[in-house]
Order: sequence, then C-alpha cells, then structure tokens
Amino acid sequence: MKKLVLIFSLIIAVSQLKAQTTLPAAMESALKADDAAALGKLVNKDNINACYGNYSVLSNAIRYGAEKCFDLLIAAGADVNKSCNGYVPPLMHAVKYGHLEMVKTLIAKGADKNYKFAGEFKGENGPEKGDTPLSYATKYEQDEIADYLNSLK
Repeated sequence: MKKLVLIFSLIIAVSQLKAQTTLPAAMESALKADDAAALGKLVNKDNINACYGNYSVLSNAIRYGAEKCFDLLIAAGADVNKSCNGYVPPLMHAVKYGHLEMVKTLIAKGADKNYKFAGEFKGENGPEKGDTPLSYATKYEQDEIADYLNSLK
C-alpha cells in the first residue's frame, strides 16, 4: 500500500512539474488569438505570475504580440520584472520582438530599464552576460526602441 501511495504521489509531482514547464493549451490559444476575454477567464491572482518554462504569462503575451492580452495582464497587476528560470524579464522580450508600445508601457509600470543580465541562463541562443534592454535593441536591430531607451537617460 505504501508503494502505491508513493507511486501516486510521484505521478502527481511529475504532472505538476510538467504543468509548470508548458504553457496550458487554453492560455496559448488565447494568446495566439489575442483573445483577452478568454485569457481573462484563465488568469487569476494565483497564476498571473507563474512561470511556464522560461516565460511568464506576460512574457508569452509579448512573444505572441498579443496586445489586448498584454493590456489585460498589465491591468491585472502582472509583475513587469518577472524573470523565469534565470532568463530575462518581459522588457527584454518586448525589446527583442520590436514592440515599442509594450516597452513604453512596461517602463511606465516600473520595469527596470537598467536591467543587466547576470548570466544565469544556460540555454541556446539566450542572452549574453551583461545584456541590457539597450544592448538587446542594438543586437536585434530595433533602432526605434534603442532611440527611445537612449532618450530615457
């Protein structure tokens, strides 16, 4: 009986770990469609800042270019400085993907415009130690964002 309970507990733990590494399909669908109403039914105070792999829900909204979902998450209080698993925060994603209005909103909401990547990430094609929002803008040829970030100094 003890072995059965242990096995069952292990199965639950593994399934919970998997749930934290993969964005739930319904959330991904809402983000891909930029359906803020659908996302609003899925996000709550317990999961708004959850990490799914290397990305928060807010970072995923940025990656998908989901402006309505982004606005919903900002209004609901998503952490604008949340980084997951040693990766970069939402501002770095907004810079990389060229979303100037999202960059402006994130900074207005308190995102660290002076963020400096400390080099904990070990994945491929990740940020380099010392990367900042401005260096990302240069690296990814986001000239308009680089100009905006320079104007903040």
